[in-house]
Amino acid sequence: MEGFAIPAKAALLLQGGGLRGNYTSGVLDVMMEHDLYFPTVAGVSAGALNAMNYLARQPGRSARINLSYRHDPRYCGPLAVLQSKGVFGVSFLVDQLSRREHFDQKTFDESKEDLYVVATDVDTGKAEFFRKGHCKEFDRAIVASASIPVVSLPVKIGGHRYLDGGCACAIPLDWAIDRGNHPIVVVCTREKGFRKPLIGQRQVDLYSDFYSRSPEFLSTLLTMDLQYNNLMDRLEAMEDAGEIFVIRPQEPITIGQFETDTDKLLALVNRGRRDAQQQLPRLLEFLESNRE
Repeated sequence: MEGFAIPAKAALLLQGGGLRGNYTSGVLDVMMEHDLYFPTVAGVSAGALNAMNYLARQPGRSARINLSYRHDPRYCGPLAVLQSKGVFGVSFLVDQLSRREHFDQKTFDESKEDLYVVATDVDTGKAEFFRKGHCKEFDRAIVASASIPVVSLPVKIGGHRYLDGGCACAIPLDWAIDRGNHPIVVVCTREKGFRKPLIGQRQVDLYSDFYSRSPEFLSTLLTMDLQYNNLMDRLEAMEDAGEIFVIRPQEPITIGQFETDTDKLLALVNRGRRDAQQQLPRLLEFLESNRE
């Protein structure tokens, strides 16, 4: 918004969720249209992909790609598995589609915002934060952040193996608090009150089959749903206390992580736009009232 300065220590945290990230793309489009750019941005999985277009100042690009290429097998399907080593062709998106669907690399590189993407170290089971401009393989970090366990091979960066950041850190809330970021705004891809069912035995067996040689990562996977639910309890308590600001779907999300219905995906983008537009006055008030 012209003339509005976001506080210097403010942080924008972007949750993942596969194609539910279309909601986030709608929210960020509205922020871009109002020239609202947070000094610090941290994205997890699909949130990291959306953050790229946010810093590149390209509203509509995330939604256009997901809607236009959802049924392209190089982006999602068998060819993605063969070429990108995962059910989502994130490397196809970052490499080939960046040329076909122009990505403004210059604007991205020169953007003043501090961008961090989160990936999970397969050897330690812990979250690692890769910073734009400080990681020589930042594109690979983005791919790693969105590489889903079991259906994706780990991405090697600096001799370490990484997978989906959401395994160890669904939303980097504690990270932002520990850094002294304030105020904090979070974009969630699930409605308030949503909690994950705890892992069942079939999933336990599947994870064990794949990651028994990486016990720390396996432990992270087996407790991931419990940690997620605990995080949501804290996040909602902080939201209710006015300590953070959360933009999220007002109604339950009914699309899956691998949704095929592009009409539903478009509706989700529009829902994100609508929610962001409706909450914009409250967001600006929150940011202004928390100015140090």
